[in-house]
Amino acid sequence: MERNRGRSPVTLLLSITVGCGVLAVIGLVWWDRPIAAWIESLPRQRAIWTEALTLLDLATLKHISNFLLGVLLLLASCLAWLIPVARRHVRPLFYLGMVQFMTTVVADLSKPIFGRLRPFEAFERTNGADTWFISANSFPSGHAAFYAGLFFPLMLIFPRWAILLMLPPLLVAASRVAEQDHYLSDVAVSLTVGAGLALTFRFLLKRPAAT
Repeated sequence: MERNRGRSPVTLLLSITVGCGVLAVIGLVWWDRPIAAWIESLPRQRAIWTEALTLLDLATLKHISNFLLGVLLLLASCLAWLIPVARRHVRPLFYLGMVQFMTTVVADLSKPIFGRLRPFEAFERTNGADTWFISANSFPSGHAAFYAGLFFPLMLIFPRWAILLMLPPLLVAASRVAEQDHYLSDVAVSLTVGAGLALTFRFLLKRPAAT
């Protein structure tokens, strides 16, 4: 990967990390409940993005397991190492698999710790009160983490398409809020984790210096 082509994706990921981190704090302190209450007041109907997300879950095998895609990508990197003509793909596959797997693990392990009611559950059970530390799993968003962990590292692997690759996780996050499955801060934290890990592990893409 050429250095001058990598600057723009890195800048975008830094912007996402900082921007979504700030958005998560604002959501937790102020915006989460007003946004959820406004969405609750709207007529409920099955939207096109719900169908699109279902298809995306099928394509990425998420409907089988949150962790399957990451494991398959890591296994693919090992298989590529065994095939001489495919060894140039080892680093990108390993990097992609590592970020995707770790982002999903962080999100899934955090859910039972924070135990936050989803917005629709809050309006059904507690009259909209934002409730934490019970048997619930709203925070952080698993869907947003899954797709942030998949598409954000792809921005560094394919820097020319970075802007387009940035869009799916943002759209997934917006759809989860719109469907009242998550608060704003739930998805913002997941996007922050995904972008942050994509930046943290980007050293895996660098080839060792020739001796």
